[in-house]
Amino acid sequence: LRSILFMSGSSFSMDVDLREDIVWRKVIFDSNNPNSIISIARNTRENARSIRNSISTELWESINKWFLYTKNVDANRFSSSEIFSFTEDINTHIALIRSNVHNTLLQNDTWNFICMGIYTERSIQVLRILRSKISDSSILSNNGSNIPLLEYQWVTLLRSLEAVDMYKIQNKGELSKEKILELILDNAIFPRSIPFSTTRALLYFSRISIKSEVGREISEQTASQLKELYKFEDFSDVDQIMTNIADIQNCIYEFHNELEKLYFQ
Repeated sequence: LRSILFMSGSSFSMDVDLREDIVWRKVIFDSNNPNSIISIARNTRENARSIRNSISTELWESINKWFLYTKNVDANRFSSSEIFSFTEDINTHIALIRSNVHNTLLQNDTWNFICMGIYTERSIQVLRILRSKISDSSILSNNGSNIPLLEYQWVTLLRSLEAVDMYKIQNKGELSKEKILELILDNAIFPRSIPFSTTRALLYFSRISIKSEVGREISEQTASQLKELYKFEDFSDVDQIMTNIADIQNCIYEFHNELEKLYFQ
């Protein structure tokens, strides 16, 4: 349950016993939690409304339909048995929004800005999931002594990143912690890997025409820092991996903060 809260970026206290219903309500319905599904849908709609004249009708309508869907779900009558169907519906709405982003907009500054945001957020989300499952793999398997539970956590990591099939194709089904970490942290052609996501974020940033000399410095500095942090020498050294992951995450957060100063302050 703590893992779910951590992966969603939701705050919680380590001193409080958690219940399943409290966790999914916080992650799905808590309007005071900026990372809940309800809050994200609301904020997405507000952001889209603020640039309504710069996006397509198709994109606006798909975002609005997603917002109305989440708004119309009765939190008081919702039960854990509905989580699977609810998340499947959310996935369908998100897939339509993503399709409209890529297929109905001019590939101009607006599109580049949206794509930069998508890949920046994806980088952070993958890092959260990775850190959480590495921690879970140790705690829940009694420091690796329970092999089935240990392997289950690594498979869960792959499933969380929709990476099971690509991992099997690349590694012929052999389950290896080192190979899994290599796929996520070192594979430049897998869309859910950190190098792929950060490279794309910087690429779209470089294509935004409204950018000062400060912007070019931000891009160059971030790319240089990430290049150094991606020099993984041993994927079996989990402690070093966790240190690098924290440093990469801080680097991406700093990139985000600099973008906010550049464009919104």
